[in-house]
Amino acid sequence: PVDDTGEPIGDYAYSDAGQATGGEGIPLLDATELQDLVGPVALYPDDLLAVVLPASTFPLQLVQAQRFLDDLADDPSLKPDEDWDDSVVALLNYPEVLALLNEDLDWTWQLGEAVVAQHADVVSAVEEFRDRAYAAGNLTSDDRQTVREEDGAIQITPVSDDIIYVPYYEPERVVMYQPEPVVHYYPQA
Repeated sequence: PVDDTGEPIGDYAYSDAGQATGGEGIPLLDATELQDLVGPVALYPDDLLAVVLPASTFPLQLVQAQRFLDDLADDPSLKPDEDWDDSVVALLNYPEVLALLNEDLDWTWQLGEAVVAQHADVVSAVEEFRDRAYAAGNLTSDDRQTVREEDGAIQITPVSDDIIYVPYYEPERVVMYQPEPVVHYYPQA
């Protein structure tokens, strides 16, 4: 976290790009805490998740990117900042995901810290969360995505090569059996 002047609060270090650096001073989370942390994005298609996780390490850039999208409606000639990380620029194509990351900066911050300090544990937490959703019957293939288990890991890929549909769901409901579908998709713009 940062104070009103943009200075880090606590034992956090940042690169000039606003990314958390190193794992020093970052509190480590246990497996349950990590599953709770990754739950809101764990069921995203693999390609999108591969963008979200690194982007979460740039919380300041995510705020700037959200402001950019807000301003873009009034001025379509605007261009993304050249200094932004590629993962942040890629999220401009997924305004719902960018809004999610921007709306709860404490959560985004914790996710970014976990990605930096416990990357392998974050990946394991995603796999465990997916396993739970799959076992509950709430992670299945449909007309927008293909879900398959390969080498003990659940992979989620888009049906179409050129469109990634973004799912939305309540993490606490998707890991328990539900009589009605609990995973939905944002409409395409």
